[in-house]
Amino acid sequence: MSTIVAKESRCRWHMCRMAHRLPGSATFRWGCFMSKEQLHGLMRDALRASDADQTEIVTMTSNSALTWYAENIIHQNVAEHTAQVQVRAVVGKKVGSASTTDCSPEGLALIVRQASQAARLMPDDPGFPGLPSPQPITAGRVDGWVAATAASQPGERVLAVKKVIERAEHEGLRAAGTYQVQNSELAVVSSMGVAAYQQYTVAALKAVVMGDDSSGYSLMSSADVANIDPEATGERAVRTAVETRHPAEVGPGAFEVVLSPFAVEELMGMLAYLALSARSVEQHTCFLEGHEGEQIASPIVSLYDDGLDPAGMPVPFDFEGMPKRHVDFLTEGKGGNVVYDSYYAAKMDRATTGHSLQQPNDIGPYPLNIFMGAGDSSETDMVSHVERGIYVTRFWYGNPVEPRGAVVTGTTRDGTYLIENGHKTHGIRNLRFTQGLVDMFAHTIEISRNRAVLASSFGIGAMVLPSIRAEGFQFTGVTR
Repeated sequence: MSTIVAKESRCRWHMCRMAHRLPGSATFRWGCFMSKEQLHGLMRDALRASDADQTEIVTMTSNSALTWYAENIIHQNVAEHTAQVQVRAVVGKKVGSASTTDCSPEGLALIVRQASQAARLMPDDPGFPGLPSPQPITAGRVDGWVAATAASQPGERVLAVKKVIERAEHEGLRAAGTYQVQNSELAVVSSMGVAAYQQYTVAALKAVVMGDDSSGYSLMSSADVANIDPEATGERAVRTAVETRHPAEVGPGAFEVVLSPFAVEELMGMLAYLALSARSVEQHTCFLEGHEGEQIASPIVSLYDDGLDPAGMPVPFDFEGMPKRHVDFLTEGKGGNVVYDSYYAAKMDRATTGHSLQQPNDIGPYPLNIFMGAGDSSETDMVSHVERGIYVTRFWYGNPVEPRGAVVTGTTRDGTYLIENGHKTHGIRNLRFTQGLVDMFAHTIEISRNRAVLASSFGIGAMVLPSIRAEGFQFTGVTR
């Protein structure tokens, strides 16, 4: 018996099968949803319990199955069904909200009444435009649901994780991570006539491989479980951990860099929060403000949000049931627009772009489907063009420094290389960076043709990002 099979016998299988009782139906089974008609009917019945002027109900349910592994041992398999209901009630210019996980008719009616009561206790919001009226939602081009992902079994995840573990053990390394498959549904119904519904799936395999003084990382995600390649995921993480053993120290300074899609994702997440929404324009922290149509970045950089593009993980409407629209932030380096929800659209005399998060929130509208346009190079080509620089697998612990220039800081992680004469020569100690992202875009000189699909931490949406090569990236310290 091989080592990995012996360890597999120590796995603990915890299958949490939660049941809901639907009106006039059999017990809800794990892995199943109500039909669109059933769910909308249940939500419309709950609207009748509201005595508010306007009411909105958002229901998000999910079946999630997760395999955890650490120290080369699969130590847990879990599965759960979750449901969250968020209700927003409007009385005049007062807005209240309430939430529950009770999807029974009685639970929904109760939470609708509680939201209405909460609204009456709130101060007036003079800028609140009322709940949005329905708009046509694009259908046909968007299909984020893959039946094979929804039907994926625990044994399939175990076999995939085994491949990662076996590759790590072969090099004397320790593997940890998760393999998650999830099928979800989002429904929005309001007294204004909004009725939106979408199912979608996500599969994501993450590997962190550790040595005594090095580590490697890889993540593969897709709506279709068939696109997850455990051999490639494990190989990338293991190879990185092997190649960066015994890291040298390189002092701070401005370096030419090649950033993997994982590193780019961390930066784009901070950029989305800081500068790509109407809220950032209102607060005058948006680098796009006043620069529409101006050349503010390299001509090879295009950045946009598209919740309808099947190359990502599409869902065609937001948490207000408004249709998602393509929004260009940068087009061949020229400044573009930002995203709006209905509140900020009314406040700034614009149309919603379908980018509301669940209400209320303190983030404002948010892009959940960021794409960066592909280039025409491979990552290997990009490294070969660097005389002396740094390759970054991943950033973490990112924080904003100066919002207007989208200046952020953080550290490298899980595989940082010195590049010399077109080759990644050896690993180096992790570095702290402090870098303006607008400046980075201006000094981007190469972009890869291949892009990675990286599932959002919000549980909906994904970024589709390439590797990039940029000059003058500022590293400001060495981590200890």
